[in-house]
Amino acid sequence: MDKSYFLDILKSQVLIMDGAIGTELQKKNYLIDVTIPEELNIKFPERIVDIYSSYINAGSDIVLANTFGVNPIKLKQNGLLDRADDIVKFGIDLIRKISPKVIVAGDVSSIGEYIEPLGSLSFDEAYNAFAFQTSLLQKHNADIIIIETMTEIKEVKAAILAAKENFGGAIVAQMTFSKDGTTVTGTDLRSFIAMAESLGVDALGLNCSIGSKDLVELAKVLCDNTNLPISFKPNAGIPALINRETFFPETKEEFLESSLKAYSYGVNMFGGCCGSDPEFIRILSSRLKNKPPKIRKSTNKYFLSTRIKAIDINEIKTPIVIGERINPTNRSRFQKELLKGNLYPIKEEARVQVQFGANILDVNVGIASVDEVKLLTNAVNQIQEIVSVPVCIDSSNFYALEQAVKNCAGRPIINSVNGEQTKLDLILPIAKKYGAALIALTTDDDGIPKTMEKRLEIAQKILKFADSYCVERKSIIFDYLALSASSSPEQIQETLKAMKESKIRYPECKLILGISNVSFGLPSRQTINSTFLKMATDTGLTFAIINPLEDWTIDSALAKNLLKNVDKGAVKYMETFASFRKQIPIIEDKKLSLDQQLYFAILNGNQESVSDIVNQIIACEPNSFEMVNDNVLKGLDVVGQRFALKEYFLPQLIMSAQAAQTAFAVVKTILKKHEKFSKGKVIMATVKGDMHDIGKNIVGVVLESYGFDVIDMGINVDSQSIVNKACELNAIAIGLSALMTTTMPEMEIIVNLRNTANTRAKIIIGGAAVTDKFAKEIGADAYAKDAVGAAKYIKTL
Repeated sequence: MDKSYFLDILKSQVLIMDGAIGTELQKKNYLIDVTIPEELNIKFPERIVDIYSSYINAGSDIVLANTFGVNPIKLKQNGLLDRADDIVKFGIDLIRKISPKVIVAGDVSSIGEYIEPLGSLSFDEAYNAFAFQTSLLQKHNADIIIIETMTEIKEVKAAILAAKENFGGAIVAQMTFSKDGTTVTGTDLRSFIAMAESLGVDALGLNCSIGSKDLVELAKVLCDNTNLPISFKPNAGIPALINRETFFPETKEEFLESSLKAYSYGVNMFGGCCGSDPEFIRILSSRLKNKPPKIRKSTNKYFLSTRIKAIDINEIKTPIVIGERINPTNRSRFQKELLKGNLYPIKEEARVQVQFGANILDVNVGIASVDEVKLLTNAVNQIQEIVSVPVCIDSSNFYALEQAVKNCAGRPIINSVNGEQTKLDLILPIAKKYGAALIALTTDDDGIPKTMEKRLEIAQKILKFADSYCVERKSIIFDYLALSASSSPEQIQETLKAMKESKIRYPECKLILGISNVSFGLPSRQTINSTFLKMATDTGLTFAIINPLEDWTIDSALAKNLLKNVDKGAVKYMETFASFRKQIPIIEDKKLSLDQQLYFAILNGNQESVSDIVNQIIACEPNSFEMVNDNVLKGLDVVGQRFALKEYFLPQLIMSAQAAQTAFAVVKTILKKHEKFSKGKVIMATVKGDMHDIGKNIVGVVLESYGFDVIDMGINVDSQSIVNKACELNAIAIGLSALMTTTMPEMEIIVNLRNTANTRAKIIIGGAAVTDKFAKEIGADAYAKDAVGAAKYIKTL
C-alpha cells in the first residue's frame, strides 16, 4: 500500500485495529504443539485464520500479521530460521484470503535482548535482525509495519532504521509504558516522540502493559506533543492471577469509555492488546469506525533527547548552555586517561557540568593515537547512562561521528558541517538518516568569510543542500563564528549582524556560537566572554557553547566597547584589566633620538608614526638600514618577552608586529631590487581537514615583522602541495597549524614527505592540541607554543 494513501485515510477517518493475539491463542489452547506462536502460520494455519477472522468480522480495518517474533535470533533459538520466509508469507497471505480490503500490518517487536550498554547485543546486530524481518515483510507485500510492545529506546531506533531502509510503506512505532509514563528502561513519552519523529516514522502509538484508564492519559501527552497520527492499543486492565488463571479486569464498556476519551484528544487508530477480545473490537467499531478524526492543535516542539529525558528547545529560556569541557584539547589529564581507555574523567566532567547548569554536553575525544570510532561511541554511551541531558557529538572523523550518532540513545546534535562540498555530502546524509540536529558553520574551502554577506551566502548554500537531502530546516543550527576580539575586532559586529539577518532570512533555523573564542589572547577573558554572551543573546542566540562553571553574570561596558571595536587596540580595556600603559608619548617627545623613537614605536605598536620615523632615518643616517633593522628587532624582542610574562597580550603583540611590518615595508620599497633583503621564505598552512587559521595568521604577521617572506597557503591544505611549494620556493621553513587532534596526523605525513623531498625546509608545528612531545614523536624540527616562539626558532635559521 502506498504510504501517502494510508496517511490520507488517517486524515479522513478513524481506523480500527485488531485486539489481542497472544491471549486469544492461549485462551483457545492454540499454542499446543508449536514452539513459538509464529509457527502456527505454517503448521496450523487454521488456528491463526480463526483469530484473524474473528477480528475482521468484529470490524477491524487493520490486522497485524502473526510475525511478532520473526527475527533471526528468536527463530534460530527455536530451530525455525530456515522457515522464516514461509512464516512471513503465510502470515500475510492468510489475512488477504479472508479479506482483500483489510490493511495488513507486518508485526515487528522486541528481539529479546538489550543493546549495549544495557545488554550484550551490538546496535548493528539488532539492526541486522530487524532488517531481516522488515525485508521479508516488504518481499511479501505487507501494507504497513507496526513496531509494537517495545520497552528500550535503542531497540526502537534500530527497528525504525531497519524498516525505513528495507520497507516502502508506512511505519507505525509503538512503545509500552507504565502508569507513570516511563518504560522499564526509563524512557519517557517525550523521549520516545523525539526519537521516533526525528527518524521519520509515520505514526506513533501506545500498546500493552497497562489498562485503558491509565493509558488514555498517556495518549493525551502524545497528542499534545506531536503532530503525527496516534494509535491506541491498551490492555483490558492490568492482569491478575486468580485460581492460577490470568484475569483482565476491565470490561469492554470501560475500555470503550477510555477509547472515546482518547478520540476526543485526537487519537486516529484504536485497537486492543492483552485481554481484549473480538467483542472489545466490535464495540469500538460500532462507535468509532469511519468517524472523522478530531483536529488537534498543531504543536511547535523542537526536541533533543536522551534515553530518559527530552528537552523542548522552544520551551527553554535562551541561551541554552552546551557544556564545552569534555574536550581533550590543552588538557593533559584527559589525554592521558583517554589514551588508556579510561572514561572516568569524562563521566565526572559530565556530572559537574550538568550540576552547574549545562543543558547539553558537547562530547569530543579526538586525540592522536586512539581509535576515535570506538572511543567516541563508548563516551557517548557512558555519558548518557549517568546524566540525563542530550549530547552534542563533536568530531571531524566522519566514521567516528556516524558510529556515535547511530549508537546514541536519544536525539543528539552533530557538531558539525560547513560549506565545503565534501563535508556536506558526508554529514547531511548522517543527519537525515539518524534524525540528528546539525550545527552548520558558515565557513567553506576559502576559510572564514570577513563579511556578513558572505557568511549568509554560505548559510544559503548549506540550506540548499539540506533541502536536497530532505534535512528539515528547523534541524539546522547556524554558527556565524565568533572570532577573537584581539586579532579580528572588526569581525565581532559582522558576526552579530549576520545572526540578526539570519533570524529574518531563515527563521526556522537556530543560532549557536562558541563564546570563548572571542576572548582569545586577552586578559580577564571571562569579562569579555560574559559580556559577549549577553550581546549575542540580544541578537537571537539559541545555543551557547561555554564552560558552565564560569561566572556568566558579568556585563562590562569596557568589554562591550572592545567588542564593538570602539576601543581600538583594546587600549582602554588593557588599562583596566592588564595594568597596561603606554610607555611614553614617543612621537611628541623630540628629546628622543630617531633610533629610540623607532624602538618605542615598535614597542608600543604606534604604527601610524613608523613610516615617518623610518624615512627620516633613511634620509639622514649613514647606516640607516642597519639602524632600522636593529631597532625593529630589538623592540620586537622586548614585546615577545612581555608577552611571555603576560605583561602584554595578543592585541599588543599584533600592534607591534604591524608596526614592524610598516617599517620593513618602507625599507623594501627602497631596496626592492635587492632580493637578498628577505631573510628567507616561510611556508605557512593549516593542515588538511582543519579549518582554523587564527593562530596561523598571527604567526604569519609576527614572522613578517621580523623580515621573513611569508607564503600563507591557507586552511585545509593538501600535504603534498605544502611540500611541493616549499621545494619550489626553496623555503627555509614550513609552519604547520592544527587546532583539532584529529587533524594532527597530517603533520606527520608532511614530515615524511619533506624527508623524501629535495628541500632544506625545517618543519615547525603548533596549535591548541599540539605539544613538544608530539613534535618529537613525528620528527618535526620544532614546536612553537605561540607566535613569539615560532619567530624565535625561525630566526635561528
